[in-house]
Amino acid sequence: MNYTLMVVQGPDAGRAPFRALRFARALVQSGHRLNRVFFFGPGVRIGLNWEGAQLADWQELACGISAELILCSASAERWGIDTAPSGFTIAGLGTLMESGMDSDRVLTFA
Repeated sequence: MNYTLMVVQGPDAGRAPFRALRFARALVQSGHRLNRVFFFGPGVRIGLNWEGAQLADWQELACGISAELILCSASAERWGIDTAPSGFTIAGLGTLMESGMDSDRVLTFA
């Protein structure tokens, strides 16, 4: 199955980014495909490299399986992110909609 994950909670506000990362790893190990991870709202703060946010773990996972890591453009602007970290892309909600069409499941981590 093809999956898209959406992370809407910031790394300093809860465990959602960490749960999403563990789930993504489990998907890959189970033979499923992870198309994209879309970081929305406070979730884009993963791109600010908060301490303990495991930014490098996301980058390593995405590189190893060719998954896209997307920071929502409107949310990134709100949080002052003008340049995406290595391995990430800044894109709009249309990318999330496209992911929904290309995936069998879209899961939200909030």
